[in-house]
Amino acid sequence: MKIAFFGTPDFAVPVLESLINSHHEVILAVSQPDRPKGRDMQIDQTPVKKIALKSGITVLQPVKCTDPAFISEYKKLTPDINIIVAFGQILPDEIIYHPKFASVNIHASLLPKYRGASPINWAVINGDKETGITYQFIEKRLDAGDIINVERIAIEESDDAVSMFLKLSELSGDTVVKVVNMIAAGKTQRIKQDESKATTVKTLKKEEGRLDFNLPAKSIVNKIRGLVPWPCAYCSLKGRSLKILSASTGQCPPGSESSAPGTITGFAKGLGFYIKAADTCVIAKTVQPDSGKKMSGTDFANGQKDLVGLRLE
Repeated sequence: MKIAFFGTPDFAVPVLESLINSHHEVILAVSQPDRPKGRDMQIDQTPVKKIALKSGITVLQPVKCTDPAFISEYKKLTPDINIIVAFGQILPDEIIYHPKFASVNIHASLLPKYRGASPINWAVINGDKETGITYQFIEKRLDAGDIINVERIAIEESDDAVSMFLKLSELSGDTVVKVVNMIAAGKTQRIKQDESKATTVKTLKKEEGRLDFNLPAKSIVNKIRGLVPWPCAYCSLKGRSLKILSASTGQCPPGSESSAPGTITGFAKGLGFYIKAADTCVIAKTVQPDSGKKMSGTDFANGQKDLVGLRLE
């Protein structure tokens, strides 16, 4: 099949690479416009664009996919199918339904759960034991199209949003050719989503990173795991922001069980420092002080005076 590929970030790269290396033909890569990046704000090509250009694939980067000039260029290439993964724009009907096999989106959740943005983060934040990717035919409602195929993967206690991003990206790359082959051979079944089980999540905002130590320790740790690398979980110490980048639950030091939530109750040797939660304690393992560098919780604690007894807010 002749494929028009729509994608932008690193997450989409394994899918594009698998399609390029298959017996199918990627005739077009559509990506978001290049944007400034880094401290020097140099214009940087999107990850998808870099891979496509190396393979000699035509790249289009419309500011809006409704642009008539873009639609005209797209139609000239007569793709058989659109494959969309983490593209970043809503496609118009002229694009969605133009190819023979229409458009297939790869979504990083077990639909109908977590429709919308940031599904990987929310699966970790909510303490889910598994997640996956869903291949679906696109329709006008967000992530509500008929399901073609589902691939599941466990979320381990050691996972965070970063590790799950990598795992789900690799899973997408490992399975996309199988799904395209199924579609080409007419061996797919369209499975309607159960609307009674549908949930929608929105793009994460910085203020959602604020930690509430009145919650159970496990909920706090899950939030910390789910908010890396952005916006990161944070709290305040002596009026200054402190990011907590990795943590675990642990029994509070003896005698500190009745401390107020948010109180630093002691040190976990070789691990970090204890913070009282609603039930037990959170062990802050990796932190980043305001305007400072990322460091271990142990190094941070060693650099502070009279830390035990202070309260994080």
